[in-house]
Amino acid sequence: YMFINLETSPRVAAMGGNLIAVYDNDLSLTRTTPSLLNASMNNQLVFSFTDYLSDINIISFSYAREFNMIGVLSIDFKSIDYGSFELNNEFGENMGNFSATDQIITLGIGRILNRSFSIGANLSLLNSNYESYNSLALSSNIATTYINMNKKMASTLILKNIGKQLNTYSNSEDLPFEMQFAISKVLLHLPFRYHVSYNYINSF
Repeated sequence: YMFINLETSPRVAAMGGNLIAVYDNDLSLTRTTPSLLNASMNNQLVFSFTDYLSDINIISFSYAREFNMIGVLSIDFKSIDYGSFELNNEFGENMGNFSATDQIITLGIGRILNRSFSIGANLSLLNSNYESYNSLALSSNIATTYINMNKKMASTLILKNIGKQLNTYSNSEDLPFEMQFAISKVLLHLPFRYHVSYNYINSF
């Protein structure tokens, strides 16, 4: 299930796939980090299409809506199409073609606790279809973010990919669970931001 960590945001991809401590109005950041959901994303819609390696295509969209007394809710969909493959038997005889796809549907919620802290969680349904084989899994991300708007600084602690398979291909597999911590700050007199992340805290 490593495809769950495949980012579709160009901004996140440019940062090596980890951009969890930037608190602004970029809805695409909340696919991984639900604690970044905030009121500035109300009624935002994000759509992306990536013509990936070979004939692999990735399509995704996200939408967020603020609800009073609840927080900001989001829905996200991501689909990965790996293209067409030749189906051969054990003798090397061609039996036609088959396809392989992965899909993720995610529901998220983010809520501001006070001026400095926000929390968020999401729940994802992971679906894999490879030829005639199918596998389902449930996954969740839980995050908390500290925000200091005066110093233009933010930090996030996140537990990623908590969950398990609902049905397997043949053998049970673990989801790629990970704990991450990151801090970011906009420089006072320069148009730059630094973002430092510590990945795989759970595997020191």
